[in-house]
Amino acid sequence: MGATLSETVFKPGHHECEICYGGEADLRKHYTSCKKNPGHVNFIPVNDFNFDHLPLRYRDVIMLDVIKALSALTILIKVEYTSLKRPKSLPCFSGQYPCYNTRGSDVLRTGTGRVFDVIKYTERDNKGTCPCGKCKHSDTPSNVWGKVHVVTAKHVVFDDSEAKRTRCVVGFDDNKSPGVSIDGWGVSGADLFGDRCELTCVSCDLGLVDELYKMCEHFENLCEKVSDKYWRYLDVDKLTVIVSHPHGCPKQVSVGQWTHEHKGKSWSKYTYTTCTCPGSSGAHVYMLGYHRWLSHPHSGSNSEGNFSGEPWLFG
Repeated sequence: MGATLSETVFKPGHHECEICYGGEADLRKHYTSCKKNPGHVNFIPVNDFNFDHLPLRYRDVIMLDVIKALSALTILIKVEYTSLKRPKSLPCFSGQYPCYNTRGSDVLRTGTGRVFDVIKYTERDNKGTCPCGKCKHSDTPSNVWGKVHVVTAKHVVFDDSEAKRTRCVVGFDDNKSPGVSIDGWGVSGADLFGDRCELTCVSCDLGLVDELYKMCEHFENLCEKVSDKYWRYLDVDKLTVIVSHPHGCPKQVSVGQWTHEHKGKSWSKYTYTTCTCPGSSGAHVYMLGYHRWLSHPHSGSNSEGNFSGEPWLFG
């Protein structure tokens, strides 16, 4: 099920990681001095999001529920290493490939991702003990643990060397709720030209693992219900919602429309009016009802607007 699409030639653009040469202390400074969206008036703090922020047709409980579920699965990604294997250039980005100049360094960058799958291991699965940092340094590492699979952009987490120096923060909804950190472990899959990455994280926090597992199923079910309800308006409204961590700060929701499809080697990239900022790279681009089982990560911005990478199939 999908809308009639406007196909255009893709134009190279600029990435939207937040680069912090001064470490985490830079994040608030970058937020207040932002030149792309001064004042961030089109970003709504996730805890403040309500019916009034949606187009009139979509002001119902099911739409709020799907956005809340997406928010629960949205994570802040903090990467503290830049791989030596990053290429110098790539057609989808203007100038040098993101972070090429910081290869081999521990310069912090932040992005966003979305949990799309969770696997829980028990002692009977014979998968050994949890490889998270806490368990590695414990005399009693847990033999019940979980893998948390996250979709993000490849330019956010390029390879295993970066994944092992990555922390993902779940539940950073406001400054009073710092969230829970889980450790990056490896890159399970990636596509350089599609700018997509499957990051695997690990955790022995079983309450969190179970909660994320249930929320993944809940989100997929809600996506189907929303698509079934609004399918006749998909090519009229082109509703596009993004939940992200602009500038590495608490979750924000932005609402807009997708405008163009750009055919990729396997799937398509999209351009949209939905607001993003540095730090939004890798966020899930929720295009209502269109390709309901695909997860497009936000990639960057160009002269036509903001654009996605190619998607992962998550259903």
